[in-house]
Amino acid sequence: MVGPMERLRLPRCCLQVVGYLVAVLAGIGTLAAQTRQYVWSDIDCRQSHIAVWAGLKCRATNVVTSEGNVGVFRQWAAFGTSRDGYYVQMFLWEGQNTFSYLSADETTADFVKWIFENGQAMTQVSPVARYGDADYVSFKDGKVGRTCIGFRRVGRPQRGGYDSVMGGILCAPPGKTIGEADISVFINSARQSPSRG
Repeated sequence: MVGPMERLRLPRCCLQVVGYLVAVLAGIGTLAAQTRQYVWSDIDCRQSHIAVWAGLKCRATNVVTSEGNVGVFRQWAAFGTSRDGYYVQMFLWEGQNTFSYLSADETTADFVKWIFENGQAMTQVSPVARYGDADYVSFKDGKVGRTCIGFRRVGRPQRGGYDSVMGGILCAPPGKTIGEADISVFINSARQSPSRG
């Protein structure tokens, strides 16, 4: 026959086991969430999936998996300022397998705001225009006081979305403007590395 003290110990023991299991499961959940976070690192630009020209710095993220580990993604960036003061920033988000796809549901202006380091300070955003295979907007960088353009180009269709999304920012030095020729040269030059895209 089980006495009153043994009856109390059984639930306490069970509670300790349940507490332990909750802690383990919470740890597993935290570990899984960490693999879904992008962590940026500096890289040699020769490793970049962006066709980079001289003078830019490059970064890339770790490979990140989506819920269920089906979608696998990586992001790349290249950025810098030329000797004559023009600022360039390029961004590439790629699916790493044929099950991975990226949507382009947000507006071009919202996408540009998201990739731009001073996106929260964007003002005077133009209506969307099209050049070649990219949509772009012009805007004012309110933080630095310069005129800029930003574009978005989607990759090949894949599983209801695209295999990649690329974007770029070109900002003129304060007091200068960006002309149509600047826009076309920048959008034509901002590409995935030839061996990768």
